[in-house]
Amino acid sequence: MSAPAHGSDHDNSVIPLAQAPGLAELARRARAHEQITLTEAGADSVLIVSTDDHQAILDWEAAFIAETVAGAAGLGPYIPNDLLAAVDAADAATAEAFLAALEARAGEEIPAEQQWALWERMTSE
Repeated sequence: MSAPAHGSDHDNSVIPLAQAPGLAELARRARAHEQITLTEAGADSVLIVSTDDHQAILDWEAAFIAETVAGAAGLGPYIPNDLLAAVDAADAATAEAFLAALEARAGEEIPAEQQWALWERMTSE
């Protein structure tokens, strides 16, 4: 997913607070889709954007989160670190077979004990 379209990089300005133009000028520039960051040493920066640009940012973030969550649903089960180390140390064919067996159960919550039992069965054959 690409970032929200707010114009090119030159439409983003960083301005020291002491050099900032008046509020009317800041509002005009924000309405022209310029994102303005006001900075001051020792203080948090302030971002000025138009309401439309702010909504576009929020919409993009919501879509990004939804896409990330939806993509995670198709992943296989969590593999404990010690089991993953054992799989990494095994020969490629055994490791691939084990991972394929777990992948066949994608979306399931498989307890570590069951994963270890499957690994032991596959490596003792």
